[in-house]
Formats: sequence, structure tokens, C-alpha cells
Amino acid sequence: MSQNFSVKYGERWEDLTPMTFGVQQLNLTGSFWNESVARLSLTYEQLFGTTVTFKFILANRFYPVSARHWFTMEHLEIHSNGSVVYFNASQITGPSIYSFHCQYVSTFNNKGSLLVPSSSQPSLWHITLQDFQIQAFNVIGEQFSYASDCAGFFSPGIWMGLLTSLFMLFIFTYGLHMILSLKTMDRFDDHKGPTITLTQIV
Repeated sequence: MSQNFSVKYGERWEDLTPMTFGVQQLNLTGSFWNESVARLSLTYEQLFGTTVTFKFILANRFYPVSARHWFTMEHLEIHSNGSVVYFNASQITGPSIYSFHCQYVSTFNNKGSLLVPSSSQPSLWHITLQDFQIQAFNVIGEQFSYASDCAGFFSPGIWMGLLTSLFMLFIFTYGLHMILSLKTMDRFDDHKGPTITLTQIV
């Protein structure tokens, strides 16, 4: 599910949102699912003058360290004109009992770049999915499970605030330590006793 599904080929953009979501006759030929692998295949006729198929490949694996199953989007395939373009999407992951959500899943750096071209050559294809959510395993009913979000708990702003606070705390602690280490005179002149006489040597 996504609020916006846009694709760019060369210099042309196409908004696939109205052709994908809420459509009764969406072409899902080639899609399948089992307990370990899932593939969502979306085919569009006459997209950029040809038939284009997008295949989202997901895998479900058990990891002994966490003692649970995790799913990962292995890659995204774009099939057109007999050629295939691959995008790595391994950052799209989460516990298999959850769904995955991200504000942007895109090939652009300014939008997270969760889709990375497998080839070192620049790709003519660019994809942006806004408010993206997906779940392939342990689906119950027609609702997504709890979402594992791509946004980390510690954002750059939070890290900057924590580091600044720690630096200020260090300065405060050092200053307090210096104040407490000051020593005052514990012996003073007695005004009732003899005065201190300084002998001048000529």
C-alpha cells in the first residue's frame, strides 16, 4: 500500500497511483506466496510505450540470534522490452509478524535511497513510493499488522541534542569539581595577640 507510486524513465514521469490502488482489474499475474518466499508482480500495459512489470521479491528467514523469523525485501525487478533492471532493497526488513512502513521508499538520495541499483551503471529508472507499507507473511484478514518503521529512534537531531547535553554536563561537572576543590585559610591573625613583626634587613 502506498499513497503515491511514481516512476521515472529517462526524463518522463508517470503516476501509477490511480492504476494500482483501488483498481479491481489490476494485473497481478506472476504473484505468489508461501511461508518462505513471496513475490508481488504488478504489470502495466502501455507504460512508456511498452509493457512494464514490477516484481517485489521478499524472503522470510529464521535467525537463531533473535529466535524469530524476519522478512527482507531481496530486490525489486523492473521488466521491460525483454530487459530486467534490479534494485537492492535489503533495508526493507522487519520481524515477519509485523508489516514494514516507511515515509519514502525511493531510488533518490534525498528520500532515503532504500532502493539501490544493482548495477554500477546509472539507471534510467527511478521509483518513489510515498507512505509505503507492505506485509507478505503472517497476514490476518485485510489489515496490516503492527508496523516496523524505517525511521530510527535516534535521528540526527536527537543525537545532536544528546551530545550537546553531555558536553554541557561535562562542563558543569568540571566547574563544580573545581569549586569544591578550593581551599580556604584555616588560620588567621588574632587581633588580641601580638602583631606580626617584619624585620627589615638593610
